[in-house]
Amino acid sequence: MIKTDNRLLAVYVEREEKLDKDEWYFSNSFELITKEMSSDEAFNYIPIVVEVLLKLDDDFLIWQTLYFLIKLYGIADTTEIHPFLDENWSILTNHIKKFKDPYATPFAEFKRHLRIK
Repeated sequence: MIKTDNRLLAVYVEREEKLDKDEWYFSNSFELITKEMSSDEAFNYIPIVVEVLLKLDDDFLIWQTLYFLIKLYGIADTTEIHPFLDENWSILTNHIKKFKDPYATPFAEFKRHLRIK
């Protein structure tokens, strides 16, 4: 089991109210988490985000979190599939398939970024 970062979990708490005040709430919150990450730290953070994705059951939150995962890969500056992601790829794919829009857009973009067909 991966130890989840409380900063990431806090992003989802009272998100509706925070989004009402700041339309860029998710982007700004994820930026605070990643702003001083090295490429190694970003790569090692991927399992935390994957685990959260597997627990989310809201289209919008999955959408936002998938884009955060793409951002992490950008900071990590790699298309290497993290071993934890590789282990859980089919589980993640099946979970996200339940959500039409996130599966069609950010997940498809994520797969293109990693060069997965």
